[in-house]
Amino acid sequence: MDWLWPIYKEHIFRLLNLAKDAEPDQSVLQHRFMKSLAASTATLYIMEPVGDTIRFKGMGRWPLTEASDLLADPHSFIAAGFGGGKYKVNFHDGYTFVGTHNFRTYGDELWRDMDEVLFE
Repeated sequence: MDWLWPIYKEHIFRLLNLAKDAEPDQSVLQHRFMKSLAASTATLYIMEPVGDTIRFKGMGRWPLTEASDLLADPHSFIAAGFGGGKYKVNFHDGYTFVGTHNFRTYGDELWRDMDEVLFE
């Protein structure tokens, strides 16, 4: 789960009204970070090459409280469920966009035979 902190750090500092160079109490940061994770979702997209561009095809969305495998080992989670390819995961704390992280997995492209998940 350590890989999530760099994605959430700016968001957490903003929620706590802290300057980027502030050195707040670690317990305060950890508490707010865990509270944000509990309210967050992860949305997975495959970056599907189409001609000279990339199409983002929705693969799934999960509350982080129900995605422990994604949090623990994102590469394995993605590869096991969707196969090889380039992926993008967007994180939202409620309705607030927090950040994104890209992954590259290897193996058969299982996602090619899956239906696209459309998000509102």
